[in-house]
Amino acid sequence: MGLSRREMLAGGIGVGALIALPDPLLAGRVDARPGRSPRSLSRYVLLYGMPETKPFSGGSAAWAPYPDGHIRVPSPEPRARLPVSASRARPSRSAPGKPAMPAAKPVADKLASTPVLSPDRSTVAMVTVHPVSAGARLTLALVDAATAAITARGSLTIPGVADDASVLATPVFAPGTSTVALVLAITVPTDWQPARKADARTGRPVRMNAVTWTSHHALAYFDRRNGSFTGPFPLDDAPSLALTTAAANSSDLFLWTTKEPQPATTRPQPPPLPWVSVFPLGSGQARVSVPSPAPWPAGEPVVTLPGGDVCRLVNGRAVQVSSAQTGEVTQTVIEPLNVTRAKPSAITMEGRPDGTVFMTKPGIGQAIVTDPAAQFRVKAQVSYPVPATPLGAPWSKAVLSPDGDTLYVLGAAKTGGISAYDVATGKMSGSYSHGRQYYGLYQLSSGVLLTLSPENPRLEFFSEGLNPLGAVATSLHVSAVF
Repeated sequence: MGLSRREMLAGGIGVGALIALPDPLLAGRVDARPGRSPRSLSRYVLLYGMPETKPFSGGSAAWAPYPDGHIRVPSPEPRARLPVSASRARPSRSAPGKPAMPAAKPVADKLASTPVLSPDRSTVAMVTVHPVSAGARLTLALVDAATAAITARGSLTIPGVADDASVLATPVFAPGTSTVALVLAITVPTDWQPARKADARTGRPVRMNAVTWTSHHALAYFDRRNGSFTGPFPLDDAPSLALTTAAANSSDLFLWTTKEPQPATTRPQPPPLPWVSVFPLGSGQARVSVPSPAPWPAGEPVVTLPGGDVCRLVNGRAVQVSSAQTGEVTQTVIEPLNVTRAKPSAITMEGRPDGTVFMTKPGIGQAIVTDPAAQFRVKAQVSYPVPATPLGAPWSKAVLSPDGDTLYVLGAAKTGGISAYDVATGKMSGSYSHGRQYYGLYQLSSGVLLTLSPENPRLEFFSEGLNPLGAVATSLHVSAVF
């Protein structure tokens, strides 16, 4: 399937889809964890990825509850399942007196960006873009993570955008507010010229059209309370790279951009320096812009700290903190991650309710918990064997339990499966494998662990004790889980 420039820039975005599958322990609206508020538990898991076929029906699911409400454990070989198209799915029949299992259901497709989860993990934002006579029309929808229902929606028209332009839209939640910022990267073709290029198979010259792509950014702001937009506000940063890194606190939007390298005239020029700009929420005018150390912005992990500062994990080994007041950047090298190995890695970082920050670098088999209030001092560290697929979507290869006591990781390259480690001691506390390699790992709000595989059944569920709970087949190549 051929991809457009827009789809290539965004990793296939534009053909992506979002679907909802029930959490095995919460689908029947039963609180799987006594003492926890039902509002903190999501009955659904939202999956984003690339469908195998068009139109995409939403996937297939195989749920078979036991009379006691647990999920039937399929035999490892062969793995039994009963595919049911989500577009025609019906709830599974449970034993008498037990609630029926909800079916998988499609949420949206043809998204203009990877969906974004809010800091409190309650809402997922997704954007679609459609050409209209006046330009490009963007629609932002907010999905409740607990019910998979759309709770707010708003549309915005960007005037003067040609049909052949690419529009990438990145939602950014401002914690503690009702504002969702939209960072828009608008890339347009210019300077069309005829050109000749040798055919790779025959060597003969072929006439073709050559084009230069240039981009600039714009900002818009969505108010969740009344469903209205302000903006768009074009930014004076053209030409700039289409991809950016963005984060927000309760008052400001932080945006990293870089001007595109320009052809050298007489002598080589140094690469352009990234800048971080701080915009008051609702404004298109930065109150401060300062140089930011390399690398160029390309969607690195970012976390908003409790005091409002924003930290960016760069090069897999250092944290750059941008001041909430001045935007000024300070950098701290994280020594346990300051290891260079040939195997590339999907590096993740996330803030925790106690103010600490969890980071993991599966390419070197390291996971740490740091304290930003003490210059990112390492409070806990776990070493684990490098998994077979430490790089690539989905990026989550290791997760820390909500209480911070247990680290779950993909199994070693030789064994596959998943493993659990005691964070206090750093020692392995359990493992499970039937020889299968997984390439993604998540923990749902009920505590259930979800693993992802490249072939069906693509989804497998495990208890916190690493006991198999069930499997799901889907025609969606999953690249993110919410």
